[in-house]
Amino acid sequence: MKILEGKKVIITGASRGIGRGIATVFASHGADVAFTYSSSEGPALELQKELEGYGVKAKAYKSDAASFEQAEALVNQVLEDFGGVDILVNNAGITKDNLLMRMSEADFDQVIEVNLKSIF
Repeated sequence: MKILEGKKVIITGASRGIGRGIATVFASHGADVAFTYSSSEGPALELQKELEGYGVKAKAYKSDAASFEQAEALVNQVLEDFGGVDILVNNAGITKDNLLMRMSEADFDQVIEVNLKSIF
């Protein structure tokens, strides 16, 4: 038996980078994985197929973590598709790489707002 067998997880921002790695680890340990992507459907569908190779249910959802309405719709759809949620990994976020002293107030506010919305 795998440690996460039968568990259902939502991972935001999982189509690439750290999120992709998180999704792969969860699937390899037996969790069914619902994950979001923001724009690139091709890589998301590739990941979905890769995760299914672990013998778990996996599904990619296009969703913007900064939008309350989209987040709510995502959860409702995952509940319908997977029958429940046991684990939530809030990985989605944005970055505006720059030194803080060179960052505009608007960019700073946007990073904080989007990243906090993905947590709460």
